[in-house]
Amino acid sequence: MTAVAKKYHIVTFGCQMNKADSERMAGILDHLGHIPTDDAEQADIVLYNTCSIRDNAEQKVYSYLGRALRRKQERPDLTLIVAGCVAQQEGEALLRRVPELDVVMGPSMSIASMTS
Repeated sequence: MTAVAKKYHIVTFGCQMNKADSERMAGILDHLGHIPTDDAEQADIVLYNTCSIRDNAEQKVYSYLGRALRRKQERPDLTLIVAGCVAQQEGEALLRRVPELDVVMGPSMSIASMTS
């Protein structure tokens, strides 16, 4: 029995390091058989890779999450992931504020460990 490929969408906030991290995470998701999409509305997995250095990064994340949470109410199988510096700094506070999140992970955590 073959698993159905899921579509994923990655939103990258901030620095060059985050862009490289997003490319690595996309590579892992590709390797797992998932398919990238430019349309977050079509995605089964939405990953926000955050940067705390840029102005208003935390506010931007919460704004994007607000829209994604409305979709998650309609599609409970939607996987929402917040990665990067904001995720690491906010950690459990982020999960308390947005309990619908499926994964919150800092830069040192591997997405591969989340999908096995």
